[in-house]
Amino acid sequence: MKNNIKYAGIAAAALLAVAPIAAPVLTTTNTQVAQAATSSITADQQKAVDQLFSMFNDVNYESSADVPTFTSILNNYGKDNAVTYSALTAMPFMNKVLDNKVLGTDYTNKINDAGVTFGLVGYKNGKALSSSEFQLSINDLKTNKLPMSIQITAYDKDGNALDGSQSVINFTNSGVVTEAPTALNLTFTDPMDVAVNSTTSAPKYSSSVDPEVVDQNGNDIDITSATPSQNLYTSADAALADNGKNTFTDSTFKTAGNTYYQPVTVLLKDTTLVNKIGPNYQNGKEGYTITLNGGKAITANYDTKAGTLTYVRSIVVGNAVTDGDWVTTPSKGVVTVKSSLAHLYNDDNKMTTRSLAPASGWQTDSYRTNSKTGQKQWHVSTHEWVNDTDVTFDDGTVTGDGLGNFQNFDMKILTLDGPAGFVYTLFKADGTNATRGLAGLTAWQTDRSATDAAGNTYYRVSTDEWVRMGSGVTVK
Repeated sequence: MKNNIKYAGIAAAALLAVAPIAAPVLTTTNTQVAQAATSSITADQQKAVDQLFSMFNDVNYESSADVPTFTSILNNYGKDNAVTYSALTAMPFMNKVLDNKVLGTDYTNKINDAGVTFGLVGYKNGKALSSSEFQLSINDLKTNKLPMSIQITAYDKDGNALDGSQSVINFTNSGVVTEAPTALNLTFTDPMDVAVNSTTSAPKYSSSVDPEVVDQNGNDIDITSATPSQNLYTSADAALADNGKNTFTDSTFKTAGNTYYQPVTVLLKDTTLVNKIGPNYQNGKEGYTITLNGGKAITANYDTKAGTLTYVRSIVVGNAVTDGDWVTTPSKGVVTVKSSLAHLYNDDNKMTTRSLAPASGWQTDSYRTNSKTGQKQWHVSTHEWVNDTDVTFDDGTVTGDGLGNFQNFDMKILTLDGPAGFVYTLFKADGTNATRGLAGLTAWQTDRSATDAAGNTYYRVSTDEWVRMGSGVTVK
């Protein structure tokens, strides 16, 4: 069976695991399952067992500290008739299952006289769990507040399951879990609007930035400082590099409608957090994320040694230039966003609330050029345009060793035949080999294809890593 389906994010090179599709979850307390078996138990004894099962309740723990280890189950896990009535009711979690109620002496004696025993097994997504899966389920209940279920079945002295005497108990944890941060979610105001002819020094003061960082639970992460760069740039990519190239050096903002870019470096109070989270996020470990205004960060957005996050904000000058100053030229192809978010502008050249993700590709049918400023934008939706400085354009012509004819499509699954020891080579868009390969018997999400000059088809599985279609490769 193909498993381990993964997805390498469009905005980052990290390869992320895809959660399996869950079967319907049982949520009804005391779910009765008829068992066809011939039993020596009397009607009165069966009535006593039924009374016991009618007392079972679902359990909610108010804090992770209240969640037991369930060791008493693990010691007899999966054994059909290993637990006596007295052993069952003595298990620590049973007080809550029974809501501290006690079965009457008469009923208790009938259950014991009949030699009724019980089997307990973890239950999730419609199936019984192995012992190791059940232990993981316990840990999830305690640390991640994910629900867990236990199936209890009654057996007669001959080991036959009793009619109707099977129940699934659902366990939840509604308490606040104290856990180490695994996510850094940075938000900030973008863009910053400045007036025409205003000084370029205004965006360079720290009082003009307002970033906030929270973890996976929405808890605040303390910030020591947020420092805007003293350089303004003509493109978001140049700003992220912040190496002094492609800077805007005028002392004032003279042209209405122009957009400039400025990197801002955020130093966290706990400088170890980026070092702990960054590598796990980059390697696609589940639960680890770094986002900037909801978009996935790339490696240039965080420094594990310095313990900093860096984002790029837009500086928009005054009122936008009107429609009459734009000349539109037909040009079909695909524009690919560079390594930072690309803002979208409406027909009036005013920034919209939407952006394009880093490294994502978009069909275009034309570009427009401003007759006054020379600014160039590509048409990517009915009334939205993206700046030429934020993207690269490809008309589909394939030349040399590189890839071309890029096509976007709804997410598909690319599977690789085995054995697991097979390694499938990864290529970059420039046609060179990447530094990594993919093992056989794995599956990956893909949403973009391309071809080379020889007509070979490639499918993207990360920001700039592509698998060539061939023997052992299937895409559905």
